[in-house]
Amino acid sequence: MATQKKEKQALKFLDPAKVLQEIGLEEGMQVADFGAGSGYFAFQASEMIGKNGNLYAMDVQKAVIDHLNKEIKHQGLTNFKTVWTDLEMVGHNPIPAGNIDLVLIVNMLFQSTKHNKILQEVCRELKPGGRLAVIDWKREAAPFGPPPDDRVDLEKFKEIAYTLGLNKIKEFAAGPYHFGIVFRK
Repeated sequence: MATQKKEKQALKFLDPAKVLQEIGLEEGMQVADFGAGSGYFAFQASEMIGKNGNLYAMDVQKAVIDHLNKEIKHQGLTNFKTVWTDLEMVGHNPIPAGNIDLVLIVNMLFQSTKHNKILQEVCRELKPGGRLAVIDWKREAAPFGPPPDDRVDLEKFKEIAYTLGLNKIKEFAAGPYHFGIVFRK
């Protein structure tokens, strides 16, 4: 539970509605939230895409999925689905290839060294012209969050993305401690 407390503290510096608007989330979209965690961004995205969209919250932690399922039921959401999966294993999750308009990755990449595998899975799931939006910790000291050396090296990450055919369309400050970057397939 200490991890959830730290996540909530860090996320209070991110405004999901503002960030999702910045990346161009629209009603009716098919959205996958990779490493959804507590659902801080997923629940806001679910509201913004409306009943004609679908939100797939994906996480490797079964307890996280169970928590999200309880909240989905409590809120009576019909456009919000959970997927228990390992996003570092390409083709491991049940989402059909080429089905997603937007993949969100928020505060997840610093927890993995397998960015190439994760991006391969992003590319598998995205429709042609689909977008990837990454929000993660800036690689600098902050009063909380992961150590700077554990944070994403954005230049190396971009190189992997470019190699896989993703094109950067936007970079922005997602918050005082976070960067935002959007790619198109």
